[in-house]
Amino acid sequence: MASLDLKSPVTQKILLSGTLSLVALILFFFTHYIPIGFPNQREKIDALKVDYEKKSTELARARATVADLPRFEAEYETLHQRWSLAAELLPTDRQVAALLRKITLAAEQTGVHFVTFRPGGPKNQQYYTEMPLQITVNGGYHQIGSFLAELANLRRIITVSNVKLKTSNGSDPLITTEVDFVASAYSLNTAPVAPTAPTTPTPAAPTDTDKEKKEGANNARKAS
Repeated sequence: MASLDLKSPVTQKILLSGTLSLVALILFFFTHYIPIGFPNQREKIDALKVDYEKKSTELARARATVADLPRFEAEYETLHQRWSLAAELLPTDRQVAALLRKITLAAEQTGVHFVTFRPGGPKNQQYYTEMPLQITVNGGYHQIGSFLAELANLRRIITVSNVKLKTSNGSDPLITTEVDFVASAYSLNTAPVAPTAPTTPTPAAPTDTDKEKKEGANNARKAS
């Protein structure tokens, strides 16, 4: 096999041409393929990173929600109990029959006797309706006090007003006192009632005397 003569001009030209071709090929590869493929891979990596961070945040929120579930359930139960109590104090319906039974039971438990029991007309306010009851009972002084206390301690809101105490003139020695009062129960309006617009009074029609005075005043002006 013949040895390669590096000093030969022909050999040097062949080596130089090969080296230049190799350098040109390398430069072409790095300037055309790498700039195109690298940004695409970089965009995919960035997109995957954003998606990973988003999924990590959602997973953390889900874990926090699961961890707080007992606390949320306890808060819901507390709110439900408060709402149930508020519904008893101020129901959305009037429940007149149930209210009358409670008042009658309170009278029986305290030993007082009804003299007058007269429901009044409902009074509609913007957010609630008042239902007054005109009540007169008699019995012992302490029995009447216990009866009024029972009304005040009912789960439903009841106010007592216009209380008038007087001595009973009956023949029963145990019935010494009679009380007359208004007990008002309330119900919550599901839809607020618009306040009633004030009415403008209609001017009265002029009377014959007013007409005579006006004509006399006009005649006096003409005479002057």
